Amino acid sequence: MVSVLTSHMQIVSSSGARLEGRPEAAQLRALRNLFVAVDVIRNTLGLDVEEALLYLGIGYLNTERIQQVGVRGYISATNISSVADFMNLPKETARRKIKRLIAFGLVENNKGVVVCDIERWFSFVDQLPLATRDVERR
Repeated sequence: MVSVLTSHMQIVSSSGARLEGRPEAAQLRALRNLFVAVDVIRNTLGLDVEEALLYLGIGYLNTERIQQVGVRGYISATNISSVADFMNLPKETARRKIKRLIAFGLVENNKGVVVCDIERWFSFVDQLPLATRDVERR
């Protein structure tokens, strides 16, 4: 059986039966929304896909301590090696891409890599279809 995702985000099988109530429909909508959110970040900031994901990853590493502290604006710097390990990238690739993010004014590297505007970073994260928000909505 082949399923098709229609333009209105309804999943329809090749026989025409709607799969809307099935768990796969929600998963596919969330995946589609993830691609849309990454595309918004990419287009808004003028990045390629890998740079957009790297920007998100750096911000994530900067904000890991928020869970401990509980303040949305509190961030800590990370290093290029940690970013490369977290993103599963070669260190040189991470360094080169971070250099581009610095040129765009999105991150800075002064005793560690940090997102320049954490509120802007959070505005992009808020667009991502995260599982915890989906659970909270139910």
